[in-house]
Amino acid sequence: MQRRYFISLLGLLGISGLSAYSYHKFKTFKYWPDNNQFFNKCLDSQLPEELAKHEVILSALEGIDSTQLWDGHVHLIGVGDSDSGIWINPRSRNIFYIKDYAQFRFYLNASCSSPNMSIDEGFVDRLKSLHWGQRESHFVLLAFDYTYNEQGKRLPDKTAFYTPNSYAARIHKESPNTFEWLASIHPYRKDCVEALEKAIFDGARGVKWLPPAQGINPASPLCDRFYKALAYWDIPLLCHCGEERAVNGAQIQEYGNPLLLRRALDQGVKVVIAHCASLGASRDTDKGSNGPVISNFELFSRLMDEVRYEGRLFADISAIILRSHVSCIKTVITRYDWHHRLLYGSDYPLPAVIPIISLKLLQEKQYITAEQAKILEQVREHNALLFNFVLMRHLQVEGQHLSLAVFHTRSLWTGTRFNKS
Repeated sequence: MQRRYFISLLGLLGISGLSAYSYHKFKTFKYWPDNNQFFNKCLDSQLPEELAKHEVILSALEGIDSTQLWDGHVHLIGVGDSDSGIWINPRSRNIFYIKDYAQFRFYLNASCSSPNMSIDEGFVDRLKSLHWGQRESHFVLLAFDYTYNEQGKRLPDKTAFYTPNSYAARIHKESPNTFEWLASIHPYRKDCVEALEKAIFDGARGVKWLPPAQGINPASPLCDRFYKALAYWDIPLLCHCGEERAVNGAQIQEYGNPLLLRRALDQGVKVVIAHCASLGASRDTDKGSNGPVISNFELFSRLMDEVRYEGRLFADISAIILRSHVSCIKTVITRYDWHHRLLYGSDYPLPAVIPIISLKLLQEKQYITAEQAKILEQVREHNALLFNFVLMRHLQVEGQHLSLAVFHTRSLWTGTRFNKS
């Protein structure tokens, strides 16, 4: 059934016909899953006892202080079928906008919303079940603001979806021992500073931006009043950098250039660059408006190596295990001098989108072993967040791993992580 559904989807995309020939042809497709399984089975999040006690799982937990383990990149999504206030762009439900429609369907499947509930409620309920015994750990939920233009006008047509700050704050208040949250506030809004102050008083731990999708130029003077407020309140800005493929919207890819964040950093803002800017390329604006186009990861590395940004510039490692991001893994692991500034994050629900992570590829690159890949494949069918954590813990390059500091992230979000301790 999965094979027929996927071939039909390819046909709608104009990629393939509906024949068996097409199926075999597209098994060489870049995102063809390792085991021919395209959709998450959404099995019970409770692992079978034999699997839960496997050495691959237990060794990943060694040394971890779960009170310090905060997953700092968990998307809060839904369809707005409750009083959440979530809004989804109608294109996501219109099969004639096939890219938006296909992405939306994969994300819905990956979220494994609990049955007999609204999708919004089921998404949160499923998340609660994914704690895998680490009850002291927290998930940092991300709100998502509309796109705005430079005049401060809201642009729903240029917005992929909207998750209100008020909803994220409510989920946190209902389950404070499980969920923290980051606000999403577009800096071109007339009320951006007031909205930030409200979010802080409602318990927000920071702010999340996705500039290419939300139409935010981090180097624009329009951001200055917001940066001033962020610096005053010492609130971190989690900002996507690099090419954006997962969320449609404004689609201004040049806004993913890591160098654009110099404006925030130079005004004293604590910045967390999402995904280590590990996808795509941008213009090297340090060399002028006609500078060469080089990889975003190289530009990110340059910022990380500038001494003046120590204590202000951080990065999360979410999504580096995706097929399209793995080229950065070797550097991220071997740069031990970065580890005290790197933060664990899952980018959930992406770890549950089956085609975009290849355990086979990671094994071929010798980042994980065959035994680890075998166990991880089983874990993923039950608990995508445990899968992501265990995989990140076992990533290795010539015997080197991500240090424990990368996973002990609570202090960043609570305002105490400034030193190498």
